[in-house]
Formats: sequence, C-alpha cells, structure tokens
Amino acid sequence: MTFFQSKLRQLTAATVGALAVMSATPALAGVIDFESVAPNIYGGTEVITQSGYNLTVIDTPAAGPGGTGFAGAIGDGSDPFLCTVAACPTGNASQFYLGVNDGSLKVTRTDNRLFQLTGLDYAFLAPVGNLGGYTYGQLTLVGELSNGTNVSYAYDFPVLDSLGYSPFQTLSLTAFGGNYFSSVTIGSCLFDGNGGCTSPLAGAENQSQFAIDNLRVAPVPEPETYALMGLGLGLVGWMSRRRSRAASAARTNHNNAVANTTAA
Repeated sequence: MTFFQSKLRQLTAATVGALAVMSATPALAGVIDFESVAPNIYGGTEVITQSGYNLTVIDTPAAGPGGTGFAGAIGDGSDPFLCTVAACPTGNASQFYLGVNDGSLKVTRTDNRLFQLTGLDYAFLAPVGNLGGYTYGQLTLVGELSNGTNVSYAYDFPVLDSLGYSPFQTLSLTAFGGNYFSSVTIGSCLFDGNGGCTSPLAGAENQSQFAIDNLRVAPVPEPETYALMGLGLGLVGWMSRRRSRAASAARTNHNNAVANTTAA
C-alpha cells in the first residue's frame, strides 16, 4: 500500500466515523417522563433533575421571580386520590408534572448546552370539576435562544369532556421544535373573554394550571462532531480533486503519446 493510499484510507475512515456520529444524533434525543422522581409537591425555585435536564419550578408571576409558594407537583395518574378539588386530567396512568396556582416550569440542560423541545403530552388542570365542555386557556412555551431573544408559542388546551375533565393530548412542536434553546419555560394562561389569554387572570387568580408529560428533548450535537465531519469531508474533497487532476494529466499524456505515434 502506498503512502497516498494509506492516508486516503485513514481520512475515509475518519469521515465515515463523523458521518456515523452525525446520523446517530437523533439517538441523543430523550424523553422527560417524570418516572424517576417520587410524587411530591414543589414550591417556586425548587429544582427537579431528570435525564440531564434541570426543571426549575417558578411561582406565580404575582410573587415575582423569587417566589417560593406552592407552584408544582409530580403526580401519579393511577392514584384515585391525586386530585381532591381540582379535576385531574384523564388518559394518563403514569406520572406527570402538574403546574398549579399560575406557576410555570423552566427547562434547562444540566451542562448548559442548547437543546430542542420537539413535542410533549399536555392537558388542562381544571380548578374544579364539572366545568362545561370548552377550552379554557392555553399552554404557553417561551424559548430563549442563545442570543437572548425569545420565541413564544401558545396552544389551546383540549376541550373538557362531559364530566369536566381534560384529556391528555400529544402535541408535536413542528415550528417551535425547530429552534435550539438555552431554556424553555412552560406555563399556562386563561382566556379573558376579550380575545386575550392572561396569567394571572383577574378574578381567577391561581387557576392557570396545566399538566405535562413525555417532553421530547434533544441536545445540540457536540461542536467536535461538526469539526471532525468538516475536516474529514474537506480532506476527502481535496484528495478527490487531486485524483481528478492526476487522471486528467494521465489522459493528456496518453493523448500526446498517441499524437506522437501517429505523427511518426
């Protein structure tokens, strides 16, 4: 094997390895399902850690960023005593997160890398049972980009069933999930009857509430992966051009030789 062939084989192997890592990026995706944490209640500023992510509970906006009031819980959908006053959502017998009393939940990576949120399951946590069959508000998502700007989306809660319970529904975040965020804050708001959605809503304080489960998340691939891929492709491209020039020179020499033979 010539030195040229040896180097080409090494570069090809490096590039194939980089491509394999890149193609495996979706495998880095994970699901935050709240199954590894025991059911509990949480006040503002408390942090839940799961699957490489920190989930920081945020108290009602009325309390300010340092509020420590009851604002969240992890509940077991199979527990018949989970909700005694509020109407717990249906269609989920596993553990899930409950945002209560106008609270919200901030999601960040434990290693501070950027990440995507591509989907989740969600429902409305009705403050009482037997409400009419309507949708009463929205789930809100506010993602912070690396440059500090925010991307905001809101999604109507499912319509309550005949008993006043909200079914869990799966939400595919096609547009929102195309961004890489340093943090995503998940909250809720209530329709105000005038075309707006507000939290807290005057006269209905502490009633903006939600349930979420199965957050589908994926971190940005390591920068080294991109660098390796770029280097490998660049060098293989250089090798390809070199071989192309060599082939062109060989054809030229062959044509010259034919021409000289004909002339003789």
